[in-house]
Amino acid sequence: MLVNFKKLQKPKSLFYDENIKYRLFEVLDDSVKKLVKGYQEIPVAFSGGIDSSVLTYLVSKYNRPVLFCFGFKNSYDVKNAKKNAGLLNLKLNIIYFDELDLKKYLKKTIDILETKNRMVLDLNTPFVILSEELQKRNYTNIILGQGADELFAGYNRYKKTNNLEEDLFQDIKNIAETNLKYNEQVFNYFGVNIVCPFLEKEVVELAIKISPELKIKNSINKYILREAFKNYLPEEILTQNKKALQYGSGIHKAIAKFDKSALI
Repeated sequence: MLVNFKKLQKPKSLFYDENIKYRLFEVLDDSVKKLVKGYQEIPVAFSGGIDSSVLTYLVSKYNRPVLFCFGFKNSYDVKNAKKNAGLLNLKLNIIYFDELDLKKYLKKTIDILETKNRMVLDLNTPFVILSEELQKRNYTNIILGQGADELFAGYNRYKKTNNLEEDLFQDIKNIAETNLKYNEQVFNYFGVNIVCPFLEKEVVELAIKISPELKIKNSINKYILREAFKNYLPEEILTQNKKALQYGSGIHKAIAKFDKSALI
């Protein structure tokens, strides 16, 4: 069950001991196990980053993950996903943007979301493309890594904040009214349900109790999440950097080439 974001309260005390990584692994493992129960296979949006790799590893314990990646042929995400799917010994389905009419999908995204906001379009046009592909293949669910950046300080902007704990808490509290709202609109339009293990109640309630000092440590974003899966994922995956979806997939530059009067 997703956490009730409106009722989410700041914790009165925090965990500072790195041993919380063991509990974090258990809670994420339980979350995924519960969510994939009853499926023969389930799609996972896989960029090859730490979030999607963690979820893919956990899904593979209980189910058969079907990995989907999207982007331009030479984009960071496609290269990264290919490499890391290989490290995990899993087949990867790639949706190449080069072969698509992106202007058509951009227009469709605007129609579905009823907005021309540039950031929203950058983040959700790839999901329109993915959703359409899932619908064609008769999939009705997709596992996403939404919430991991806000819970574990994945964005580099968090390194510049004066109050990391407060910023992370506000971002996760507001996620339902920002990113998640648009994601759900897109996938639901195509009859696909989004499954977000990082946003399950038990995961969120534990994560917000973990000290910010364990989320960014030695300038490493998502430090405690990486530590939690140190014995389960290849070192190459654990230590890599990750670009945001709009940059990693190449969609930001592609949309920038279109008529700017159509966007705000």
